Amino acid sequence: MKKILCVFLSFAVFAASLWAGPKKDEAPSAAQPTLSDKKVIVADANSTHHLNLYVAYEKGLFAKRGLEVEIQQTSSGVAAVVGGEADIVFNCPTGVITPIAKGQNISIIAQVKIPCTSVLVVPVDAPYRMPADLDGQQIAGLSTTCCAVILIRDALRNQYNIDFELVTLAPGAAIAALDAGQVKGAILEEPFVALALLAKDEAGNPKYKTLFNGESDADGDGTIDPNLAGENPPCRTINANKDFLAARLGDAKAFVEAIAEADQLILANPVASDIVDIAAKYVSVDRQAIINSNPKLGFTTQLATEQLKGYADALVRQGTIDKNPGDALFASEFKGITW
Repeated sequence: MKKILCVFLSFAVFAASLWAGPKKDEAPSAAQPTLSDKKVIVADANSTHHLNLYVAYEKGLFAKRGLEVEIQQTSSGVAAVVGGEADIVFNCPTGVITPIAKGQNISIIAQVKIPCTSVLVVPVDAPYRMPADLDGQQIAGLSTTCCAVILIRDALRNQYNIDFELVTLAPGAAIAALDAGQVKGAILEEPFVALALLAKDEAGNPKYKTLFNGESDADGDGTIDPNLAGENPPCRTINANKDFLAARLGDAKAFVEAIAEADQLILANPVASDIVDIAAKYVSVDRQAIINSNPKLGFTTQLATEQLKGYADALVRQGTIDKNPGDALFASEFKGITW
């Protein structure tokens, strides 16, 4: 009788534990995504900001999940995804918000990194002491819709009632224009900031410095100047073709899982030799610039939704789009996962 009672009590405890569900400190195990056995095509323009993509690929994190990924080099990644020639693209969010707002076949599924690392780079002898000193100056930048250009320009307009003249140049060309004295400053992202800061004049002294980025004291009053771009503005996003998400959601989820694992590998030691080797394999930039810039790349898959919607507001203000799509920017399939 005692034996029967013990068995009954043991069964009751086991059943109760099942009914209670997981403990508070235990996350429920996610169901394994169902894969399609089809290749995932990533349209990519080489950048250290996409280092988690390269690490996931080179370290076999996609293959570990049974996912076959092909990285195709192109400067038209967003168009390739919209048109269905590629499944996924890593891109500046403002370059994706515009086609989403226009009803095109693309959606944001995850963040790539926070913060945006773009800052204002100027010659070491530049006479700028206050942000207002930038009024009317020729400043190089990627485009009027670049996240950093938007943030810095809006801050100057709203806080100081001034503006600069944007000279549209890619990062390498912007540094060359700085060298030639054709522009007075440049809004650059990593690793090009690191590359500029490594440059020396004939006497071996630094040629450039950064200003108004939360790290400098331009007027010499002993107080660090606020970052004109704000605190931790989000940078690039992972974006996918909507038909791909509808037909192959398991592939998309496995892809983001692999990227999240790569994030942790990088963040554990962003200057580890194997991580730097992978970056150097994909990006033709001085190795020391990679080492200096990698620690600034805050990789994460968690979307900064409110700030990303803020970029959409800025695009509305400048007339690039008619209406902020709001939460429609983000793939509903990833709600509760990355946002």
